[in-house]
Order: sequence, then C-alpha cells, then structure tokens
Amino acid sequence: MRSLILTLTAFVLVCLSSCKDKDPEITKTYLLSQEMMDYFVNYAVGTKWVYQDTMDKNNYDTILLATKEEYNEVGNGTLKKGYMLNYTPQKTKNFQIRISPGANNTSYVKVDPLVAAAGAIIFENNNGTWTTGVTYHDSIEITGTKYYQVIRSQSSSDFHAWFTISKNIGCVFFSRMNGGGILANYKLINIIKP
Repeated sequence: MRSLILTLTAFVLVCLSSCKDKDPEITKTYLLSQEMMDYFVNYAVGTKWVYQDTMDKNNYDTILLATKEEYNEVGNGTLKKGYMLNYTPQKTKNFQIRISPGANNTSYVKVDPLVAAAGAIIFENNNGTWTTGVTYHDSIEITGTKYYQVIRSQSSSDFHAWFTISKNIGCVFFSRMNGGGILANYKLINIIKP
C-alpha cells in the first residue's frame, strides 16, 4: 500500500510539473550602448570621487561607488540588460543610478536620491541624441578645469541638483540645495581608484 501511495504521489508531481507554464521565449535583447557604459557604468567598485565646495573651500565631500550590479528585465519576449550602481557620499544623501536599455538604441538613466520620486535626476538618450532636459556640451569649464563630452541634468532634489557628468570621468559637479537655496556647489578635485 505504501509503495502505491508513493507511486501515485510521484505521478501527480510529474503531471503537475509538466503542466507548469514555460518561461516565455526571448526574441529580442536590448543592451546598453558603449556611450552609456562610458558615462555611467565603466567605473570600478571602490572608486572614490573627491569634491570641494566652490562656495566654501573648507567643505569637502567624497562619494564612493559601493556596489555595481547587472540586472535583467524580461517582458513580452524582450530581455533588457541594465545596471544598478549604489553610491555612498560622506555628506550628501546616498543615491542609486539605474541604467536601462530600450528599443531603437534608447537608454534611460535615473539618479535616485532614494528619498522621493520627485527628486530623481533623469538622463535619456535616444539613438545617440540626449533628450528630456539633458544638456550636452562638447566642453565646459568649471572654475578653471575643462571637461569634455559633458551632460547635465537637474532635479528638484535637495541632495543632487544640477548633476554634471563627463564621459569616462563620472560626476564632475553637483549642487546641494535646501528648498531652492544653494547650500554647496561641489566640484570634482580628485578620483581615487581602488
């Protein structure tokens, strides 16, 4: 009797597992462009960016790239391969950068201070063209230092307004706000690689 019960149990389990929905077939895969990798992803975990406040030369902040993870989004037969990077500053608020690829070589970047959705900074690139409030500069000078291939976007965040990123360098300038008033304008002065 016991062997009959075990046999019936095994049979039921086999039948149930064969009825299980199969994972949808992936027909499209979206990857990040090399340009998006150069602006947002190609940095080693443990890298530190050191900033000095242009308004108060005795005020510094250091931002550490704490983690970098690949992630996959699957839906409607499409696989999107993106990245999520977590940063920990000494003075300003921890933040996360999520980079997602889309159709037709479109990429969407969200710099999230993890406080409120309204405080996020958005960078969007549509087939090589920066859109959605992003300003591109071939070169820009910030208090005597010249940077090349720079993108800039802003948000209502008190922690990371006017986020300015240089290709292959990272964030070169950001402002810390308080209800519309500027508390600090942080300019990159050094990069410490792990």
